[in-house]
Amino acid sequence: MPSHINDNECPSTVKNRVLAQLSPDDFQALKPMLRPIEFKGRAVLQEANRPVECIHFIEDGLVSHVSGSRTDYVETAMVGVFGYVGVPLVLGTSVASQRSIVSMPGTALRIEAEDLSRVLASRPQIREQLLRYVPALIAQNSQSVLCAARHEINQRLARWLLLANDRIQSDVLYITHELLAASLGVRRASITNALLQFEAEGIVQKTRGAVRVIDRPGLENRACDCYHIVRDAYAWTQVTHDGHHHAGCSHGHDGDVIAGTA
Repeated sequence: MPSHINDNECPSTVKNRVLAQLSPDDFQALKPMLRPIEFKGRAVLQEANRPVECIHFIEDGLVSHVSGSRTDYVETAMVGVFGYVGVPLVLGTSVASQRSIVSMPGTALRIEAEDLSRVLASRPQIREQLLRYVPALIAQNSQSVLCAARHEINQRLARWLLLANDRIQSDVLYITHELLAASLGVRRASITNALLQFEAEGIVQKTRGAVRVIDRPGLENRACDCYHIVRDAYAWTQVTHDGHHHAGCSHGHDGDVIAGTA
């Protein structure tokens, strides 16, 4: 289970881009209720068909939304620094439809559902900002279904690695063949063969428990169009109402915008 860190105090700066895009006043309204946590690999942040008790704004690491049973599931979307786990609450429902599992260890800022609901009621502009993330998440869910049905394993794996690379903002992905196979709903041997081909082409480098992306343009050439569609959908979440890319808030980030992260 996730554990608290930093004496339960919200840090003075945040990496999560949803929080970073809030106005300073809106962020200050949330800040006293945000609790830093650490989560380990395979930790469950949300169970399907259970009430949403907490909302997690991801600061580092990767979380997978999955559908299916505990032993037979497929990933529908992944969440990183540009997103949060707990969308149903923002949409006005209290029950999650999917399970949310940690794919790569990391950290998040957590707020209790009751606290967020109370703030949203008094500050509807915060809900409006949080809702900007939802269309991109829906696009990723929809594209995952199409990709699984239409595209070859090498294309799907390249898409997954690119999206993960965007989301954790690192070329080193601490991921196992087993987890990749489960996420894509394929045999482990298929993942191994695809990675061996990518490694022979100089696109990635495999180590025990990790994959390093060493030729991102080459990886993009191997991916299907699904990657670009999802990337562009998330890029729109970083555009302000006046049509400009958001440059970060004083409470939030250094101003870099990485399209495609979620």
